This record gives sequence, structure tokens and C-alpha cells, in this order.
Amino acid sequence: MADFKKAVDAAANNTSQRPLYINCHSGRDYFSFEQNKAFIEHTTQLAKQTGIRICHETHRSRILFAASIARQFMEQLPDLRLTLDISHWCTVHESFLGDQPETVKLALDRTDHIHARVGHPEGPQVSDPRAPEWEPAVKAHIAWWDSIAEKKKKAGLPLTILTEFGPPDYMPTLPYTRQPLADQWAINVHMMQLLRKRYS
Repeated sequence: MADFKKAVDAAANNTSQRPLYINCHSGRDYFSFEQNKAFIEHTTQLAKQTGIRICHETHRSRILFAASIARQFMEQLPDLRLTLDISHWCTVHESFLGDQPETVKLALDRTDHIHARVGHPEGPQVSDPRAPEWEPAVKAHIAWWDSIAEKKKKAGLPLTILTEFGPPDYMPTLPYTRQPLADQWAINVHMMQLLRKRYS
């Protein structure tokens, strides 16, 4: 907690470069509810003091690693804001979350920043979102992102997006050589162009 406070406070109080937002990889999945709640409460207060959006990421191994766990925090902490990397929830729940629509809606309503990685029920990143076999996964993620973009547009609020297809071992690789199955840079450029065209 001391390290977290030091880092997030320094980012929020940086007078030479005021951030548009701060994304937090906060807490741990094995911390108690009260321990993890303390991270969120600190950033809520800091956001109010500085006027900077501070978001907690839906990421495996962190506070909001699962939709069902995140829901408890969202229901009890009304000022909690999210960086939605819903690809992780697809993996944790081994589904496209069709059995948790209320929780997904809560998350979409709380999202200020999107990590535009496309996951699937068996992993947090498809090999290449341009490939036809991943069309259902891409469509599921775009439907979620569309909902967020529409809410932000109606409210006149900013929405930031990071295309976040990662290198090996996020990127699936060939056995033995560990050569990536696709071009990480080309995929991120593709996602940037797709989302820019869709939301501009």
C-alpha cells in the first residue's frame, strides 16, 4: 500500500505533466475485501482532490480480476471508476459473460478507459483479431466498447482507448521457437484504425 500510494500520488501531483487519467494495476486477488477497498478509497479521495480520472483495471491477479468480485466493489463503492480490460473476465469465467449481464452493465457504466485487447473463453488474447475464426470474440468486445462509447458521447465525456495486444507470451507462439503467430504492431495498428473509424 505504501508503494502504491507513493506512485499514484506522484503521478497525480506531477506539475510538469498533468495526466489525462491514471490507470491502476491495484491490489491483489488474494487480499481481503477490506485491504483492496483501501486502494480504491485512496484513489477516490485523490481523484477528488486533483480532478484527475483514476481508474482501476479489470485484470487477472488484481482487485477486479473477476466480474463477480468486481461487482461487490462496484455496489459498495459508488465512486469506483474502471479501466475495462474485459478480455481477462472472458478468461476467468471461461465465457463471453452471457450469464452475468447485470454485472457487465455495471462495469460498462463505470468505465472511463478501455484496453482494447480481445480475449476469449480460454485466453486473454486472440492470436489475430483479423482472422475469421475470432469473429465472435471480436464482435462481443466491440458490442461492449460500443455501449461505453455511446454513453460517453451522450454525456459529452471523454473516452480514452489503448490498443493493447501484447508480445509473447500474451501473443500465442509456435512451440520450441516461441515465434509469435502474428505481427503485434500490425494488429495494434489495425485495432487503432478500426476503433478510430468507428468512434470518430
